[in-house]
Amino acid sequence: MRHRNPLFPYVYRLGMPVFDRLFYRRYRRDAMSHATGRLLMVGIGPGRDLMFLPTAVTAVAAVEPDAAMRRMAGALARRRGIALEIVDGSGESIPFGDNSFDTVHAGLVLCSVDDVAATLAEIRRVLAPGGRLVVLEHVRGDGLMGWFQDRIARPWAWLSSGCEPNRRTVDAIAAAGFDIGGLRRIRRTLVPPPCTPHLLGVATIRR
Repeated sequence: MRHRNPLFPYVYRLGMPVFDRLFYRRYRRDAMSHATGRLLMVGIGPGRDLMFLPTAVTAVAAVEPDAAMRRMAGALARRRGIALEIVDGSGESIPFGDNSFDTVHAGLVLCSVDDVAATLAEIRRVLAPGGRLVVLEHVRGDGLMGWFQDRIARPWAWLSSGCEPNRRTVDAIAAAGFDIGGLRRIRRTLVPPPCTPHLLGVATIRR
């Protein structure tokens, strides 16, 4: 990430339980329900999505560039008895081989990677044939919301360790060669601006 706020992981950890109760818990569960087989979590953060790990998942790995987040996610995995392989790395250079995973999970991370196109290209590379990209992201809104997000993007990114609220993530996923028919846009949520609306669902590689 280009912008690193050293306090952000701890603020995020304290604030996210509130947002989970208000909104994210049901959507995390929905997104994770689509994960199967060998799962890679890109930008796992403090690991809250692990609470909704389905039985169809047979192995879990994660890439996370922030050391504090890795410690939090590792601790949560241990408390829940989850065998988690978590490595230091970024979405733009995933340290796993081609076709290594049946599912890749991108949960509230594509807003903050340095290069969305490179990250999605890496996700395609590590996905096995027939694999799926599971998505829960906040994205740029339309009309006045989009206008507001464009203007607040730079200071917001500084405060939130690189999170850019005006990214056109669904367009980027399509441009990376994924079929976006399984993604849906959630226009009204309880999450306050600028981190709304949201994108949820499954994208598969176009053949």
